Parts: sequence; C-alpha cells; structure tokens
Amino acid sequence: MTINPFFKKNYSSEKEQKLYDDLMTESIQIHGVEVAYLPREIQKVNSVFQDVDVSKFTKTHNIEMFIDTVNSFEGEGDFLSKFGVQIRDSLEMTVMVKRFESLNIGKPKEGDLVFFPFTKQLFEIMFVEHEQIFYTLGERFVFKLKMELFEYSNQIIETGIQ
Repeated sequence: MTINPFFKKNYSSEKEQKLYDDLMTESIQIHGVEVAYLPREIQKVNSVFQDVDVSKFTKTHNIEMFIDTVNSFEGEGDFLSKFGVQIRDSLEMTVMVKRFESLNIGKPKEGDLVFFPFTKQLFEIMFVEHEQIFYTLGERFVFKLKMELFEYSNQIIETGIQ
C-alpha cells in the first residue's frame, strides 16, 4: 500500500515549521516552569580515565521548560543502603531548541545542572534526547532532558545566588 497521493507532505515549508515552533514555544511558556540552567565548565580532567575531576558552575540562565513527568519524581526513589538513606529521584523536561540556542551556550550537555524551583533542588542532566519528536515537518524542535538528583562531589558552584 502506498501513501495517499492527495496529501503531500512538505518537509521544507518554512511557514509551517515556524508556526509549529511558535505553537510549541507558546505552549511551554504557558504550561511550563521557569528553571535556572547552570552550564558546566570543566576545570580538571583525569588523564588516566579521561573523566572530569573538577567542574565549576559560575553562570545561570533562566529558561522555561516543560515538565514531562507529572505524577511524581521517577527513579528508584528513596531507599536505605549500607551507606545511609539515598534519594534517587529523576526528572524529565522538554525545552525548545531555538529558545535554548538564544542563550548562546550551544545545546544542553550531560553534566550541566538545572535548578528546579518547586523542590529547590539541583538536577544533573544525564542524557539529552535530541530526536524525541522525530523531525516533525523536517526539523528538530525540542530537546528532552533526562535528569537525576545532583550529588555533590568536589564541584565548585559560585553563581552568586544563595
């Protein structure tokens, strides 16, 4: 069976792409939440394991994001281990590509932090899904951020905000 010849999909229509982008942006501005985004600055890299030893967070950018997990925080939850109580909350949020690019910091990266104002907690970006809505109208419109509760370990946080 072939596709319907009476409905032509135009993946290069800039007007339709702009309309879709504007509608998604407006939807996130209405139903989303304003968070503080903290990009990571790598200070020291372990030469043996090629892993980041010291990170620094000095800048914050306020940006609106849509909360994808609405029932509660996901993840393993709170549990008691041999090291004490551990909280393994996770959060998924969606941000518009063009709105994020307007911050002039590139794209969201793993290791960057997001301050969630409702719980007053920092979440670390673990994965950036850049093909969540698979190229609707031939363009990428959103990033989906998969985050976990931030565990402090030798990072420097000097944003000037308490």
